[in-house]
Amino acid sequence: MVTEVYPERSEGSVEVQRRSSMAAPPLMPRYARHKRGKQQRGFTLMEVVVSLTLFGIFLFIIMQMTREMAGHEKRLPVNFMSHPEVNAVLSRLRRDVSDATEPYYPDTYQTYSQSSTTLILYSLQATGFAETVVWDFSTPGVVTRRAFSVGSMTSEWIARGVPQFKVSDYPIPQHPDSVRVQATDQKGSLAVDQVFQPRPHS
Repeated sequence: MVTEVYPERSEGSVEVQRRSSMAAPPLMPRYARHKRGKQQRGFTLMEVVVSLTLFGIFLFIIMQMTREMAGHEKRLPVNFMSHPEVNAVLSRLRRDVSDATEPYYPDTYQTYSQSSTTLILYSLQATGFAETVVWDFSTPGVVTRRAFSVGSMTSEWIARGVPQFKVSDYPIPQHPDSVRVQATDQKGSLAVDQVFQPRPHS
């Protein structure tokens, strides 16, 4: 009869063996620990101060631009996007004055005379021929442009719902034939104030 004898194991040795069988976590390399600590650090006081300073400068610029836009809107209350007729008047008038040539602004033409509400000018066409253009601002809220060639009216253009325009002579050194164009809204506030100059013709 064979009897098998097993060695007795105490409870303490089993616990030690169990602990030793558990795999130890791998050690983190030194450079990895250094990189992880660097990524988790916060901002320095100097970085916070610089960031707040830049933000304050940016906010100041925005406030100044907003103030200037509000002041410009108050001085010139015409919204050119909502009043395209005003933009059309200024564009056509600028082109006529830019293309003006001798004698530039005749004192009279047919029944029209130069005044603050009537502008008569002699302007070149794209074809190379000249025509007489009469801008009539005498009717409130209406601007009429009439072009004449050889005594006959060749075109007429009318803009409605615009401020009250007026024109005046505005001599500038080396540009004595400049024209100042102004317009006031229904409240009497200045809505348009621009100066146009004839361009030199070769």
